[in-house]
Order: sequence, then C-alpha cells, then structure tokens
Amino acid sequence: MATLIILLVIPADNPLQSVPSIQITQVIQTIFLFLIPSLVYAFLYQGSIKNYLNTRTHIDTLLLLGTILLIIFIQPAINCIGYYNQQMILPEFLNWMKEYEESAEKTLKLLFADRTITSLLINLLVIAVLAGLTEEFFFRGCLQQIILKIVKNRHLAIWITAIIFSAIHFQFYGFVPRVLLGALLGYLFVWSGSIWIPVIVHIIHNAINVVLIHMYYDTPKASQIEDFRFEENALLISASFIISALIIFMICRRGVNKQESEN
Repeated sequence: MATLIILLVIPADNPLQSVPSIQITQVIQTIFLFLIPSLVYAFLYQGSIKNYLNTRTHIDTLLLLGTILLIIFIQPAINCIGYYNQQMILPEFLNWMKEYEESAEKTLKLLFADRTITSLLINLLVIAVLAGLTEEFFFRGCLQQIILKIVKNRHLAIWITAIIFSAIHFQFYGFVPRVLLGALLGYLFVWSGSIWIPVIVHIIHNAINVVLIHMYYDTPKASQIEDFRFEENALLISASFIISALIIFMICRRGVNKQESEN
C-alpha cells in the first residue's frame, strides 16, 4: 500500500532526486509501515489503542526530566561507539550494505543541502518528530509486547526488538549504537509504563542529530563529530558513560519503585 501511494504521489522521472520527493516518501513510509499497523493491531488485539500502547497522558515529571538529561549526556558515548562500528570491515558478500550506505549518504546530502530555517524545520518534523512517534508506537508499543508474549522474558524481548529495530534501518555502520539505543528505549518503556517517554527521548535524539548535521554538514567540524575516537576524547566520553550509567540506574530505581507502589 505504501509503495503504491508513493508511486502515485512521486513523479515517475527520477522520483527520489529531489528533497520534496524524499520527504514525501519518508512521511508515507513511516505512516503506512509503522503508525497505521500499530494502531490497527492495538485496536484489534485489545479493542483499545490507549490501553495496549500505554498512551495514558500522566507522565512522571522527574522520570521524564531524567530521560531527557540521559539522552543529552549519552550522545558522546553513542558517537564513540558509532565511530568504532564504522571501522568494521564487511565481507564481500555483504557489499550490498556498502552500496546502501552510499545511497543513504547521497540522500543525506540532498536533505541537508538547503541551509534555510524552513528546511531545518521540515527535517525536524519528518526525521525527528514523525519518525520518533511512529517507530516507537510500532517497535516498543507493539512489537516488543508481541515478542514478550512469545519469549516470556522481558529482557530478551527488549533486546530482540532492539536488534530488529536496528536491522530494519539497513545501515550496518550504525548497527551497534542503534541496537543499544533501541534497548534503552525498550527499558524506558518498561520502567515508565508509558509509550510517551521513549517517544520523547527518540524525538530528542533524532532532533539533536538533525540540528548538528544541519549546522556542520560538509564542514571540518562534521568530520570531528563523526570521527569521535576515545583516544582523542577520553575525558568527555568517559564522563558520558559514567553520568549516563548513573542516570539509567536512578531511572530504573524510580520506575521499579513506582510499579511496586502501584501494585
């Protein structure tokens, strides 16, 4: 269905060679591949989208503030892991992954070639807000709960979902940090009991990256961010790991205590 709509909306001649066509494609794909299936499944399975996806409006303020601080402080650690992930050498039979990465890079250049505020706002809306919302509804809200029913183990369900979440992006050179991010979002969903916590965290994470790319893309500063080696940024990366671990511990304790008090 999503492919059919894309073919009807996007011009047939060089369909993905312009920024508007790429953005329209992204919107259609995220809605039809992630959002609609999530809502339909939640309604058919339990008859209540709100109950199944845990979209209750009440959010623990301290828990939310903690997760926002976490996704900010954890960025250097994620960038460091991402750098070493990029150093991995793929075997020849996986050359298609390299070609996909090169294609994604060309798409990135098109999306961020326009340096205007309007372009930034549109990219934030599509890449950060829409993607963060729809992917969390699908992966954490639905898929993680489906897998939990099968494996009967919360931790296993979170990590299986995180691996699928990373694999579905078809970007090998960002596979490891995306798995870790997916697992973090999975645990936040469990600890908070609300889908809105991982949604907000996912949106903020994507927004940080969109803003940084918009500001520094195709500049020497972009290379410094991309080549974030531990040897050259040991203090910052170590601090990121330690502070993030402490925040995760506090979030976990608060989430567990809250669930125990409710029960």
